[in-house]
Amino acid sequence: MSYEIELQKLTKTYKDSTEALAEINLVCPRSKTTTLVGPSGSGKSTILKIIAGLLDPSGGRVLFEGKDVTWLPAEQRNIGMVFQSYALFPNMTVRENVEFGLLVRKVPESERRRRSLETLETVQIAHLAERRIHQLSGGQQQRVALARAVVFAPQILLLDEPLSALDAKIRLELRGELARLLQQFKITAVYVTHDQQEAMSLGDQVVVLDKGAIMQAGTPFEVYARPANAFVANFIGSANLFDGTLDASAGSCRVRVGFGEFVLPEAFCAERCRHLTGGPIQLMCRPQDISVASSGTEHARVRVDEQLFLGDHIRVTGRSNSGERIQFETEYTARIRAGDVVPIRINLENVHLIPRAA
Repeated sequence: MSYEIELQKLTKTYKDSTEALAEINLVCPRSKTTTLVGPSGSGKSTILKIIAGLLDPSGGRVLFEGKDVTWLPAEQRNIGMVFQSYALFPNMTVRENVEFGLLVRKVPESERRRRSLETLETVQIAHLAERRIHQLSGGQQQRVALARAVVFAPQILLLDEPLSALDAKIRLELRGELARLLQQFKITAVYVTHDQQEAMSLGDQVVVLDKGAIMQAGTPFEVYARPANAFVANFIGSANLFDGTLDASAGSCRVRVGFGEFVLPEAFCAERCRHLTGGPIQLMCRPQDISVASSGTEHARVRVDEQLFLGDHIRVTGRSNSGERIQFETEYTARIRAGDVVPIRINLENVHLIPRAA
C-alpha cells in the first residue's frame, strides 16, 4: 500500500540565514503523482530531500499515512528514488543494478531474480538484463533507474528531474511512457521538474513554487486555466494579462480594460465571479483563446510586431491601440506580417479574473 504524504508548516533556513522554505503545507495524495515545478531556487529539491530524509527541516513535520517521520532516518522510510544522474553502478549488469536494493534487504537470490526480471519486463527492457550500463542509451538507463527504484515495492517514489539529461525527442517519448508506468505502479510519487509541460502531463496534482512558498496547488487544468496569481499565469504556459476593473453589480459582470469593455457570459459570472465584489482585477486569457475576428465580432485591433512559426500554428505578438501587449494564435497558413493591423476576438468563456490590489 502506498502512503499519503503530508507536510505541515515545513520550513528550512540555512546557516547563512537563507530561507529555502517558508511554512509549506501540502498533501500529496495516496497513489497519485504530485509534480513540484518552479524556477531555480524555488524550493522544489529541498522539499524532495526533506521527504526522503536526506535533509533535516528547520521546523514543521513530515507525515506518512498520518505517522510523524520527520526525524526518521532515510533508510527506514521505504522510499524509492530516481536521480537526475541515475546513479547506476557501472560495474554491474542491468539486472544486478535492479537487484541491488533487494540484495541489501537480504531477499533470497531466486526471488531477487524473479522480481528484477518482472520489473524490467514492466519497463520494457527485460531483453537488456545482462548488458552493462555503458552499453545502454540514456533512455534505457532511465528505465533501469526507475526499475531499481520500484522493484522492492516502496510506499513512496521520489523523482528528481529524471528526464532532464535526455535530448528533447527522447525526453518527449519517455514522458508519455513514464506517465503510463506511474499509473501502472499505483504508487505515491513526488516528481521535481523545471519543465512546465512535464509537470502538467505527469502530475495528478501540480504544485507551483516560488521563493520557498507554494503559489498554487491543484489539478493541471486548475493551474493552467484558473491560475491563483500573475506569477502562476506567466510561469505555466503563456498568458495575456490586462489590468482592468470589474463591475459586478446588478447580477452582470462588466470588465473594462485599456482597449475596451465587454460583458462576460452569464454562466461565467454565476460560476466564477461569486468570490469577486468588483474593483481592480487582471483579466487573463491564453493566446489560443484569442483569434482573428470575423466582421462585426472584434474586441480590439492589434498592430503586429512579430510572429513565430510553430509548425501547426503561428504565435502572433502585437499591441492594441491603447498599448497593451497581446499574443494570439492563428492557423499556420495565415498570411499575417509585421505592421498589419488585425481585428481580434477573445473567447470570453475561457478568460480568468485575478483580483489585484487597488
